[in-house]
Amino acid sequence: MMGGMHSGATNPLLDEFTRVLLELRWGDMDAYGHVNNVTQLKLLEEARVRALGSPTHSSDAPTTPGEHGVSETVSGVEIPTIFADASATTELLVASHAIEYRAPIPYRTGPIAVDLVISEVRPASVTVGYVICEPDGSRTYTVAETVIVFIDIASGRPRRLSEAETVAMESVLGTPVPLRRARR
Repeated sequence: MMGGMHSGATNPLLDEFTRVLLELRWGDMDAYGHVNNVTQLKLLEEARVRALGSPTHSSDAPTTPGEHGVSETVSGVEIPTIFADASATTELLVASHAIEYRAPIPYRTGPIAVDLVISEVRPASVTVGYVICEPDGSRTYTVAETVIVFIDIASGRPRRLSEAETVAMESVLGTPVPLRRARR
């Protein structure tokens, strides 16, 4: 469950983080026998929704597990649920991805770890950093970032985060993930 630190979870690239454990599916593999690069973006999306809350929470099925749709497979730093809370009036759209594939992810039974950090809070966007790794921290597979923009549903235009949203997200601000290519 969510809370302060993990019970023994480590990541050589991050100090404090939110961990989501995801099971791989046989269909996630490509012809080379490892998890497809496009599928890895889907894993990042799934981890983001489980950790930050569903961006469609206001219209999700009533049986969606966990408060705000936050999965019980999440541990570590508790990220405020501003994404779920804003879902009735705000669309949360991906503005950009940066992704570096460092090693192929082989299929296996048992979960893969996706560790997340909120690495930047701007007036109308939030940057989420990720590291896909072995749950014991022994191998890093992928390092990535996603910029999410807040869009007012009524106007269709970007909206600024409220002061409360900004304060909440800044309270869990972490060190950016170490992308090898410099951010622009």
